[in-house]
Amino acid sequence: MSFKQWWVVPGPEGGKIELRSVEHRLPEGNEVRVKIKASGINRGELISRPLMVSTNPKVKSMPSGIEFAGLIDSVGADVQGWAEGDRVMARASACHAEFTLVEAAALMKIPAGLSFESAAAIPNVFVTAHDAIVTQAEMQAHESILITAGSSGVGCAAIQIAQYLGAKHVIATTRSNHKAASLKQLGTTEVICTTDANWPEEVKKITGGINVVIDQVGGDLFADCLKTMALKGRYVTVGRNAGRDAKLNLDLLARQQLSLIGVTFRTRTQSEALACSTRFAQDLLPAFGAGLLQPVVDKTFTLKDLSQAHRYMQSDQQIGKIVLVT
Repeated sequence: MSFKQWWVVPGPEGGKIELRSVEHRLPEGNEVRVKIKASGINRGELISRPLMVSTNPKVKSMPSGIEFAGLIDSVGADVQGWAEGDRVMARASACHAEFTLVEAAALMKIPAGLSFESAAAIPNVFVTAHDAIVTQAEMQAHESILITAGSSGVGCAAIQIAQYLGAKHVIATTRSNHKAASLKQLGTTEVICTTDANWPEEVKKITGGINVVIDQVGGDLFADCLKTMALKGRYVTVGRNAGRDAKLNLDLLARQQLSLIGVTFRTRTQSEALACSTRFAQDLLPAFGAGLLQPVVDKTFTLKDLSQAHRYMQSDQQIGKIVLVT
């Protein structure tokens, strides 16, 4: 038997997506096979594709998708605590597909009351935001936090986590003023439009100085975010959507005694990445069941419409996650 699975394949101008038929394999050892009901779209999929040029011999085709929600279809001989039919979600690989194989240790139970579409909007962005805010920045209650690209999937997750953990000021940035109302509903105390020239001064006026920056943008925004920070602030660079190069005022870094922290899952080991998911589940998963945290789904597409979903993401209209429904 076979099933449908999206792959990214090298091309003359970068990676292209290709829907393939893949043969089923039974799970072995601690693996489980999951019938995917929904899977998340992430901007990293688009950012990495220009690098996948076919003239580079080191570039290989790879399956697409890094998070899912679905039903366990079958379990390996060594799996304990999970059974066929369980509703599960996880950060994994090869998730833009009808089925995937995943280590049982990566699984999280879908909170009661959540649809598969909503659950698929949790694993990557909430694990990423939790790791940045709690593990890396060690944000404390009553501190002030600045979250760039507030309308993104990670941004929407970070806003809620910061508010849930008792941040004094939760400031989100956007380039589109019309998104402000939606971001305030998620828990921001203020939404700042970065097209305004004096926005860093406005942030300092509101907060007296930012203790934690969670930045997904980088590029030219980096220097302005640094200007908003309080003494001994922690700056966590999560993404570089506007570019990997930025100007760094070393005197400001030293004078304010700032900590600059870079994070990525690309260089983490499997066990390190799993630890991030485990910490998130222990700290925050019960809050979803209680309705204190909510996944934010902007729009859904069918599995066959992955190209259309990517085009929608490139339009920058979204607030929250874009999800494929199988």
